[in-house]
Parts: sequence; structure tokens; C-alpha cells
Amino acid sequence: MLRADIARPPLPALPIHGGCHCGAVRYRITACPKAVNACHCDDCKRLSGATFGVYLHVPKDTLEVASGKFDTFRRTGGSGHTIPIERCKSCGTRMWHLPDAAPDLVILCAGTLDDPSWAVPTSHIFVEEAAPDAVAANDALVIEAFNSTRPALWERFAEIYST
Repeated sequence: MLRADIARPPLPALPIHGGCHCGAVRYRITACPKAVNACHCDDCKRLSGATFGVYLHVPKDTLEVASGKFDTFRRTGGSGHTIPIERCKSCGTRMWHLPDAAPDLVILCAGTLDDPSWAVPTSHIFVEEAAPDAVAANDALVIEAFNSTRPALWERFAEIYST
């Protein structure tokens, strides 16, 4: 994985707003996320239709859904845990994951933010599966196989943003 000096925008003011492609789903986040993480695993590549996925780790009680209906797709992760993935029922936009192994956490798709420009990953996982041209900021935590715990990702985010 390539490393680069990447300008890291400041965190946005709260609340942070987002929604799906068609506008049926609208949400807001009322607290600072715990992490901005890029996942380079093959599942995230397929689910995102891109070379990696970018996600915010958000405490579940800070995500307020204002509108929308969802279809839930359940998949089994590499850990063997079930991961429900919620998509907008109207347009199919993948909104977030609700990992059974972490019931107080939402893994929110950064592309659904109204302004995702600030969501520069503070961590990258499964980089052994990364595309050859994948780039991480020099200050980001980079983990080959995700054999770490989520708190390591959260600690790196807190160090970078002094939260």
C-alpha cells in the first residue's frame, strides 16, 4: 500500500447529516464518530462496487433516522459473525452495517454523508487485499489482516483528531 501526505480536513460541526441516493432515507449523527476506516477486503469491494469501502464507526445511540424504509441483507463476515446490512428500500443504497458482534455500533457508509469530503480514513484494514494503487495517509493506521480489535482503530482516530 502506498503512503502519502494527505491533507486531513477538520471534523465537521455536529450534527452530521446524510441520506440515500433517492432521498427517501435521511439521518443525522449527533456525536463524533469513533473512526473513519477503509476496508480493502474482497467483500467490501463487491458490496461497494469500488476498490475499497470507507466507513464511519458510530455509536448506535447517536444515529437518528429521520425517514426511510430498509431492506436488510445478512451476510457472514470472515470472523464468522453475522452482519446485517441495511439498504434503502426505494433505491438500494447501502446505508450501514449493524454487526451482531457489536450491537451498540453502526458501521455507516461514508458515501452516504451529505458532505463526505472530510472522511479521510484514519485506518485501513485488510490491506493485503488492497488494489495496487491504494493510498493511505502517512498518519493512518494500516493493518494487514484485521487481527486487531476495533478499539485500535478508535484509538488512532482519537490520536489524529485529539478527541
